[in-house]
Amino acid sequence: MGILLKVLINGAAVWAAIQVVDGLQFNGDWPALLVIAIVMAAVNAFVRPLATLFSLPLVVLTLGLFILFLNALMLSLVLWASDQLGLGLTSDEFSSTFLAALIISIVSWILTALFGADS
Repeated sequence: MGILLKVLINGAAVWAAIQVVDGLQFNGDWPALLVIAIVMAAVNAFVRPLATLFSLPLVVLTLGLFILFLNALMLSLVLWASDQLGLGLTSDEFSSTFLAALIISIVSWILTALFGADS
C-alpha cells in the first residue's frame, strides 16, 4: 500500500506543477500521468541515490543547495522518458524544469506529511 500511495502523491505533485509552471505542458490523460508518476518513482528510487552519492562533495560544498539542481536533473530524466514513451509531458526550458522540480518537492513533502507515506 505504501508504494501505491507514493505513486499517487507523485502524480498529484506533478499535476500541481503542471498547473503552476507555465513552461511545463502535459498533453495526455490520467493514465499517462500515472505512468509518469511511476517513472518518477523509479528514477527517485534507483537513479537519484547514485546521483546524490556521486555529487556528495558538491552537496556538502553548497550546504545542500545542489540537491535542488539534482532534483531538476531527475525531472529532466523523467521528461526525457516521457518523450520516449509518448506520455506528453514536456518543458520549454531548464528554468521551468527547475521550478517544476521545486514545486513537486514541496507538494510531495506536504502530501507525505498529511497522508503518512513512510519511506
